[in-house]
Amino acid sequence: MTDLQSRILLLMDEIKDICEKQNLKYVVFGLYAAYVTEKKSFKDDLCYFNIMMPLKDAVKLEKYVNKNMSDTRAVESWSNNSELQRLKFRYVDKTTLLFDGGSSEKHKFNGVCINILPTREFEPSDEVRGIERYVQLMNFHQEEYAFKIIASKLITRVTHLRRFKAHYMCKIKLDNANYIHYGYLKRNKMTKEEMVKYVIDANLKATKPYTTLRYIPEDKLTEDTKPEKCLAYADEKSNVIKLPADLYTNIEKVDFENTKLNVYKEKDKYLEALYGLDWAAKLEDDLPTSDRSTFIYDLEIPYSEYLEYTKDDKVTLDEITDNKLNYNYWMGQVHNPAVNKTWHTFMMARRSVERIDLWYKLRGKREALKKAYDNNDLAKLKKLMNPYLKATQKYLNEKIGFYIDDELFKYAAKIWKEEGRPDRKDSEGNLVSYDKYVYSFVPELYRTETPDQYFAKRGKTFD
Repeated sequence: MTDLQSRILLLMDEIKDICEKQNLKYVVFGLYAAYVTEKKSFKDDLCYFNIMMPLKDAVKLEKYVNKNMSDTRAVESWSNNSELQRLKFRYVDKTTLLFDGGSSEKHKFNGVCINILPTREFEPSDEVRGIERYVQLMNFHQEEYAFKIIASKLITRVTHLRRFKAHYMCKIKLDNANYIHYGYLKRNKMTKEEMVKYVIDANLKATKPYTTLRYIPEDKLTEDTKPEKCLAYADEKSNVIKLPADLYTNIEKVDFENTKLNVYKEKDKYLEALYGLDWAAKLEDDLPTSDRSTFIYDLEIPYSEYLEYTKDDKVTLDEITDNKLNYNYWMGQVHNPAVNKTWHTFMMARRSVERIDLWYKLRGKREALKKAYDNNDLAKLKKLMNPYLKATQKYLNEKIGFYIDDELFKYAAKIWKEEGRPDRKDSEGNLVSYDKYVYSFVPELYRTETPDQYFAKRGKTFD
């Protein structure tokens, strides 16, 4: 355990103590819940720690810290920093310095911290959701693009031609623009500080419960089943994710580095809601570590002292953060799409080459393949088909169909069926069997002309 991680646990102990005194609730958030449950101790240079709290409890925690601990601790939120990129709370040790050069978020307190992500019990109005999302876009330097989408929505409504909205949503790559016109209207009347205060107050005053059918056991579902209350979490793009209503009560205390942490008992259900079925694959890659050159921390130097030391520097941390944000946006909107397009084109060309290579490689194994198929010898069939199956998966990851001929595809389809591959949505959005899903990406030329036919037309023969 590093000295930074030791300080993180100290901050968690402080939060736990406040929760006990003030009757507040928390659970370890998302992948961190899987981390503490499965690893039991720090196994790397993990440098952040995230928990969840009901929004009202996070607000109470903030007030408690401001009143009783403000000399050494701070809670940073939209209440005191409207530049944060989402509605969240940061419990910060003011006696430390932590600057993450990989972050594009402006912090008022750059110290070791615990991130607190709020859940909501009651649903705010569409207007409030739109204002919250609009503030997010402002803090990501995307207000100009938000306005273009609002304008395209208006044109779409007037002309009834959805291509205007679709064009801008695709061009700007803004995946959630729900109700942002409300934010634009408020922006003309309020400062950003007033907007975020409005959002927090409105969420705390909301009275319409969030509901869902998702967490009702299947054996209890009938046509007359009514949705039950649940909790909701707004992710970094303001998408609403429904979570079980018993998130803070159905818990277990997990031993982690000689402390006990609250973790939701039904971990799989919780993590699938947040990340999908492949949440386990994200565990090793998505948790940020301090093992990188742009990460700076010191447990003996307060951030305020660092600011005093660097006050005469020509470039401020805010300017560095702005440049990072602009760089990230350029990478996401310009660089990465161009690279991805080039890579996709290359993979399509490489697919054509590998199709011929594998066709030639499997020519002498056709009889053995047919025998394994006819005898239902799945182990032998999979061994012989392994290069084909690996190639199919490699190109399918790029949404590219790999295919040689009907015979080999028939063998692959049998293997996928025996493996229990789930139904998937094909390229047109229809739920189909896995083999049909794979087939939907195959170009028409490959379906109608096999490599044998291709070479026969050109008078090419192979010994």
